[in-house]
Amino acid sequence: MLQSATFDKNGVSIDNTELKGKSVSVDCSEFIQEKLTDNTFGERLRKSRLELGLSIPEVADMCNVTKSIISGYECNRFNPTKEVLNLLSSKFDMDYLCMEGYTKLVYNFDEFLDKLSLWIKENNLTKEDAASKLGISRGLFRFWFNGGVISISTYNKIQDNLKKYNLL
Repeated sequence: MLQSATFDKNGVSIDNTELKGKSVSVDCSEFIQEKLTDNTFGERLRKSRLELGLSIPEVADMCNVTKSIISGYECNRFNPTKEVLNLLSSKFDMDYLCMEGYTKLVYNFDEFLDKLSLWIKENNLTKEDAASKLGISRGLFRFWFNGGVISISTYNKIQDNLKKYNLL
C-alpha cells in the first residue's frame, strides 16, 4: 500500500510502499510550474497551460493542430499563426502570452497596419518609400495590406527598423 509520495528538488520519494508490480502516478505539475520561466511565448504558453490544467492534446484540439505543433510552440521551435493565436484567445490571457516580440506583432497585426498607415500619412511617404525605409519589397508591403501577415524571418530582419520608426 502506498502511504506517501513526495516530489521535491531531489526527485520523487515514496515511503512505506509495497508496490508488487503496480504503477504509481505522482502529480508533479505544481513543482514544475514554480520552476518555469516566462521569457518567451513558448514558456508562457506552457506555464499558462499548466495553470489552467490543460494537457497538450487538449490545447492541440482547441487550435486544430497536432500535439507536436503545440509542443513545438512550447519549446520555441515554431511560432503560432494569427489563426492559432485567435483560437488560443478563447482560454488564455493573450496580453500575457503575446506580451512582446513577434507573437505580439502577429496577434495585433491589424493595429500594426493602422499604425503603419498613419506613419506613412504623417511622414508624407509613398508605399514604395515606406517599404524601402523598413527594408522590405513593395510587394511584401502590399501583401500585408491585402491580408498577409509578417513572417518570423521578415520580423527578425526588420525589427530594428520597426523600432527605429516607433512602429512596434
